[in-house]
Amino acid sequence: MKQHPRSSTAILFILVAAIVNNATPASAFIGIQSKTNPSRPSSVASQHDHRLIKVPPTASTTTSLEMTGGGGGLFASASEAVAPLFTPMVRRMLLVLGAAYLVLTKRLNKILYPGSGSDPTSDAPLPPGSLGCPFLGKNVMAGSTEYGPTVFFNNARKKLGNPSIFKSFAFGLPMVSVSGKENIKSVLKDEFSPTGVNTMMVSDNLGSIFGFESLLYEKDKMEHASLRRLVGSAMSPTSIAAAVPSIQAAADAQMEKILSADTIEMEDVCNDFTLDVAWRTILGLDLVGEDEVHTFHTMVKGWISGMFNPFFLLPFRFPFMKQTKAYKGHQYLVSKVEEKLADLEKNGPDGSTLSAMYFTEDTEDNSKRLTHQQVIDNSLILIIAGSETSASTLTCASLILGLHPDVWAKVKEEQQTIQSQYGDGLTKEILDECTYLDSVLKEILRIKPIEGMEFRKTEKTLVVDGKQIPKGWLIFNNVKATHVNDPVLQTDDESHMDVRKGFNPDRWNDETTKPSVWLPFGEGGRRCLGERLAMTEMKIFFATLARKVDYDLVNVKSSDDEIKWKKMTAMARPLDGAEIKPRAAVPLSL
Repeated sequence: MKQHPRSSTAILFILVAAIVNNATPASAFIGIQSKTNPSRPSSVASQHDHRLIKVPPTASTTTSLEMTGGGGGLFASASEAVAPLFTPMVRRMLLVLGAAYLVLTKRLNKILYPGSGSDPTSDAPLPPGSLGCPFLGKNVMAGSTEYGPTVFFNNARKKLGNPSIFKSFAFGLPMVSVSGKENIKSVLKDEFSPTGVNTMMVSDNLGSIFGFESLLYEKDKMEHASLRRLVGSAMSPTSIAAAVPSIQAAADAQMEKILSADTIEMEDVCNDFTLDVAWRTILGLDLVGEDEVHTFHTMVKGWISGMFNPFFLLPFRFPFMKQTKAYKGHQYLVSKVEEKLADLEKNGPDGSTLSAMYFTEDTEDNSKRLTHQQVIDNSLILIIAGSETSASTLTCASLILGLHPDVWAKVKEEQQTIQSQYGDGLTKEILDECTYLDSVLKEILRIKPIEGMEFRKTEKTLVVDGKQIPKGWLIFNNVKATHVNDPVLQTDDESHMDVRKGFNPDRWNDETTKPSVWLPFGEGGRRCLGERLAMTEMKIFFATLARKVDYDLVNVKSSDDEIKWKKMTAMARPLDGAEIKPRAAVPLSL
């Protein structure tokens, strides 16, 4: 039989009451449960046999009951049977144990979930939520094929009634999920402040493979501002415009691969495309032959796998880290960047993003440049921003556009018009005219954004939306939940987030239906610097695809076909890799 959570405490209280009153547990129980008016009789029907429990109308019987039809006083008999057991020594022992239990119960959460207690100096309550397994907490990284990655946050939000803030425990630390544009702004408004929030590398293990000196994890406000200017100069509109031809060349190469296959998984195509952009445009490497390209792709994928390896979340160095794919991938990439920097030092700038970072000077301090390690760490972060997230969005887009042939037809029509006017080449100015394609990509990023952002840590207790977030807690800015609760689009069944029912690029062209919140690239001082590059490469890919390829989905052909998702990814990816059956598009001249 399942015991009520409070039952053990109630029983203990009965025992303590008996000891204090020099009574038996049975009489203590009766006294607690039936403090009736001495002059007023009462009767209660038994739930088991419906016999009456009668309380005689005398003051002397307020702590005893007589059950009729039972052959005598049931509780009185029980009291007499156990009374010899409660000697003074036993009573004292039970009293001590009871007091200890009550103290431990009061402090139990603080022991099992370190740091999870409320801040007594704040009048605001803690957010709702449960903490999960003692010391470890919830598996917030778990996914499901029905939802995709980090399903925990979605399930917890729904179970709790869709609160804007709810608590949990993960990575050995208390944490909260915060959603809502204004709430997220409230969290981030004092970023870098001693009384606000700051970023946090969840573990030294992650820092060892993703870099301690990237702007993503810089905590000092002035140093972060300088890093952002220096790295941002490599992401300027001029720099991105100069990269368009090489990105288009990478897209053209993937179109040939698509059209040479009977069926092909678009996830593989999109991964290869974004990784080609990474080595061509971001790092400016000169990879010769398919073997070198394949090695680069394999090493990057192994490196990124560290994001989903639970060992890298441990608060201590684990002994076999150097044997992991993530560590080996990081070492490979660092060696490639080192080789490139040596070449740049010898031969000068070459137009790559890495080159721009290496030679740029701070616009506010001409004597300041990125250090050698900062160039390495920030170039690697740009690879993640320009490959993992972009590849996920392109893969989802391939699926969603396959589900909506009417939308795909409009994308193709827009490209035919632009191609007839400007020819086959793409430039930044031409991409700016792809307004419908822009709406399509924004709508996909609304429905399938990154499931989380980097964590923040409170430097001081905050109060957000009436709930306290104590000092030292992690904050997870929940972009997906924020999009779910967009007041302009929100529906009771959340169908506005469904890839079939909710996808509508035209909503972006009408002020009455345009989303009021859109945060796929983050918010605040740490908003993704790779946003401009990511949008450019995604537009180039689909502009090229629309001009050269038509396709049908292989595994999802009707509304009855269930769409399943991969569990352990940074962003949603279909389980079948968005497999398609391609065919050459009808040439424009025909």
